Amino acid sequence: MIKNLLIDRDLTSLLNNPKLQAILAIVPITLFVLGMLSYFGIFYSMFSTIDSQLGHVGSSKSLITAFLGNLFIFILLVLTSFFTGIISFVYFIVHALKNPQLIKTDERLIWIITIIFGNVLGIFAYWLTKIKRRKPRPIIDLYTDDI
Repeated sequence: MIKNLLIDRDLTSLLNNPKLQAILAIVPITLFVLGMLSYFGIFYSMFSTIDSQLGHVGSSKSLITAFLGNLFIFILLVLTSFFTGIISFVYFIVHALKNPQLIKTDERLIWIITIIFGNVLGIFAYWLTKIKRRKPRPIIDLYTDDI
């Protein structure tokens, strides 16, 4: 799927690709939520391991095994969330800068500020309101001088 998104395409077609837009709007939020759940999973596994080591009913794995296993998942989710968030951030800033529906209004500045300070939530709101729900969707041309 990623191969079909990126091969033999120029930057303008990447900015107009609805599948890529949806992926870059939804994946960072999803990975962040999963990262937070795994963060709480670290503490749950540590406390359940301590509880089982104190003689209560539960698993018999060691505290280090419980901690490191969940820590690895947490770090993996946070790093992928970070890198997809950076890619998404740059993508949607460029999209907002070049969106022809925003060029003639002051809305462009508001959306850029929303994306910058709102991060993944601002990106998701921009994608939902200015791209997904628009009929017709905005067509971005990187090679125009309009900014």
